[in-house]
Amino acid sequence: MTASTAISPARSPSRPPTTATRPGFRSAFPWLALPATVWVLATFAIPTAILLASSVLTYDGATLTGPLTAANYAELFGNGYFRSVLWETVWMSGIVGCVCMTAGLSVAHFLVRSASRLRTLVLLIVISPLVSSVVVRTYGWLVLLQDDGLVNRALLAAGLIDSPVPLIGSRFAVILGLAHVLLPFAVFTAMSSLQSVDPRLELASRDLGAGPVTTFYRITLPLIRPGLIAGFTLTFAISLGAYASAAVLGGGRVQTLATLVRDRMVVSLEWGQAAAISVVILAVGAVTVSALLVIGRRSRGRRG
Repeated sequence: MTASTAISPARSPSRPPTTATRPGFRSAFPWLALPATVWVLATFAIPTAILLASSVLTYDGATLTGPLTAANYAELFGNGYFRSVLWETVWMSGIVGCVCMTAGLSVAHFLVRSASRLRTLVLLIVISPLVSSVVVRTYGWLVLLQDDGLVNRALLAAGLIDSPVPLIGSRFAVILGLAHVLLPFAVFTAMSSLQSVDPRLELASRDLGAGPVTTFYRITLPLIRPGLIAGFTLTFAISLGAYASAAVLGGGRVQTLATLVRDRMVVSLEWGQAAAISVVILAVGAVTVSALLVIGRRSRGRRG
C-alpha cells in the first residue's frame, strides 16, 4: 500500500448548527418577538397606563372636568370605610391562599406519590372547576349554600344545627367560593414541585428511621417550599381582584375592593375614585407578589 492510498484519519462528523447559531437567527429574533410585544402592549401596558392616568384626573360623574389631582387617593385613604374594605380584602385573600396551598399540597401529594386507581378520578375532580365559567361555579355554590340548600339540609339532618345557618352573605361563603375556583392552580404548582423531588430521598429518610411526618417536614417540605410560595402567590393575587364570588356569594353584605370599584363606577359614578381603587389593587398585588418572589428566591438559594 503506497502513501497515496493510505487511509486518512477518520474525521468526526460536523455538528449541525443549533438554533441560536444559525445564520440570520439573531437578526430575525426581534421580529419574532414583535407580535408578543404588541399583544402585551395592547392588552396590558396601554390599559394600565390609561388606568393610572384616570386615577389622577378630576371627573364629574363619567365626564372629565379638571386637571391632574391627588384628591382621589387622599379621599380614599382618608375614608375609614375604604381602609376597612382594603384590610378585609387582603386578609380574605390571604386565607384563600392558605386554604388553597394546604389543600392543594395534600391533593398534589396524593396524585404524585400514590399508586391508587383513584388518581384519575381525583385529577378529573381537580380539573372540573376549569371546565365551566367562574359565574356558573359561583351560582352553583349559591344554590348549595341557601337556607334550604344542600349544606343546611345536611347539617339539620345530622342534628348539628336547629335552624338554617345564613351562609349567603358571609365571609365564609366568599372564601369557600374563591378557594374552589382557585384550588386547581395551587394543585398544579404543588404537583410540579413534588415531581422534581427524587423519591429516593424520602425512602432514604425512612430507612434511617424517620417517620412519614418527620420525612415530610425535614426532607420534602424544604424542597418544595418555592413551589408552595408560588401557589400561594398565584391564588392570593387572583383572589385580590376577584369580583364574581364576592358579588354573588357576599350577597351585598361582604364588600371587597372589586365590588367597591363596581359601586363607584355604576352606582355613585365616581370614576376617578374607581380608577384609584383599581390602582390600589394593582399596587397591593404587585408589592405582595414581589415580596413573596424574594422569599421564594431566598428559599431556593438556601436549598441549593
